[in-house]
Amino acid sequence: MRSITHVSAVLASLILGGLGILTFADIALGPGTDRQERVAETPVFPTNLPELKRFVGKTRYYIGERYGLKERFIAWNGAVKIGAFDHSPAANVALGQDGFLFLTTQGALEIAQGQGRLSEAETAQWRRTFRKLQSAFDEVGADYTLVMGPNKHTIYPEALPRWITPVAPSQTRTEDIVLTAKSVFGSGFPDARQILSAARGTMAGVDLYHPTDTHWTELGAALVIHEAFKELGLDVPPPEFKIADLPRSGDLSRMIGQQGRWSASAPELPRTWQCRDATGAPLNVVTIDPLMPDRFSCGSATGSDARLVVFHDSFGVSAIPYIAARFKHVDFIWTDAAEPATAEDLEADYVLHIIVERRFISDTPELLLLKKGHKE
Repeated sequence: MRSITHVSAVLASLILGGLGILTFADIALGPGTDRQERVAETPVFPTNLPELKRFVGKTRYYIGERYGLKERFIAWNGAVKIGAFDHSPAANVALGQDGFLFLTTQGALEIAQGQGRLSEAETAQWRRTFRKLQSAFDEVGADYTLVMGPNKHTIYPEALPRWITPVAPSQTRTEDIVLTAKSVFGSGFPDARQILSAARGTMAGVDLYHPTDTHWTELGAALVIHEAFKELGLDVPPPEFKIADLPRSGDLSRMIGQQGRWSASAPELPRTWQCRDATGAPLNVVTIDPLMPDRFSCGSATGSDARLVVFHDSFGVSAIPYIAARFKHVDFIWTDAAEPATAEDLEADYVLHIIVERRFISDTPELLLLKKGHKE
C-alpha cells in the first residue's frame, strides 16, 4: 500500500511539474488570443528589480487562470459530457434541440417561463423611467429610440430543451414592459419580437440568432434597426447579406469548452465601413462572441451626415455593420445606462439605446436605463 502511495505521489508530481513547465513555456511564447489576454494577461519577463514584484503577481494570477492544459481539459470534459451523456458541462448553458445552445442564467429562463410579471406599481415605475428617458433626450435635442434585443429563447422557443416549457410571448414580463414602453414612445418603440418572428416566416433556414452564441446575427440586428430607422423618418435601404464562415463559434460554445472544436456560419452584411478605437487606430469587428472597447466610432464615407450615438450592451455589436454603413460617423458607447449629457457633447441628432431583453428583469429600471445625474 505504501509503495502505491509513493508511486501516486511521484506521478502526481511529474504531472503537475509537467503542467508547470508547459505554463512557463506558454508565458515565454508571448501573448495568447484576445480572449485569453482579457482573462489573464501574459506576464512579461522582468528586466529589473522593480518589475520583478509585478511579474510575480501577474504570474500567480496567470497560473490560476491559464494553468498548463486548462483550456484543453475543459474542452475534453465538454466533449465527453456532450458526446457520451448528452449533458451540458456548464450549469449556465443548456443543450437545446437541433444544435442550439441557450443561456440559463441572468433571468432568461424566468422570462421564457412567464415569471416576474409586472405589478401595477412596477408598471408605473417603468413608465416613469421611460418618460424620463424621453424628456432627458428631448432636452438635449436628440431623437431617442429604445431597442430591446429579444433573448434567443423568445425567437426560437421550439429549439429550447424539452425540460423547458415556454409560455406565449403575451404572457411574459417582456410583454408588460413592451406595452408600457409603447404607451410612452408610441411607434418609436420597435417590437423586435414581432419583427424577428415575422422574418423567420419569410426567411426560412437563415439564422437570425447564432445557434451556439447568445447574440442575434448581423441580419437579425439589421432587420430590427432598419425598422427603427424607418420610424425615425430615415430613408435607408433594407439589409443585404451573404452566408459566411465565422472566426469563432460563439460565447455559449466557449462556456462549454467547444469554441475551438466547433465551427459556425451566419448571414454577414457587406463591410463597406470602418471602425476606430478611442486613439483613432483601426478596429477589427467580430460580431459573434464580441470583444470591443467601451468606446469606439464607425462610419462610411457614403453615409448620412446626421450624427448618431449608440448606447448598447453586447447586443449592439451585431448592429454595427448595418448602422455603420449608413452614417458617416457613429459613436458607440458600451453601457446599459444611456447618458444624455454625453449625447449632447457629441452633438447627437439621433440616439439608439440597444439592450438585450434579459436585462429588463431588473427591478430598478431607472438605474438600468438612465445614467444617474440626468436632468429632471
